[in-house]
Amino acid sequence: MKGGTREKRNITPEQAVKILEKNGLKIDENEAGKILDFIYFLSKLIVKQNFKK
Repeated sequence: MKGGTREKRNITPEQAVKILEKNGLKIDENEAGKILDFIYFLSKLIVKQNFKK
């Protein structure tokens, strides 16, 4: 994950790897961290665009 981010995150890269492996996708922790960064970025963007004025 990106260094210096102080936001609370509920899913760790290790947890993401386990979840994705259960669903047939094999990735390493580094890739999982990048995916989580992207998902958190998109979720913040969506909230900002749709729920804040």
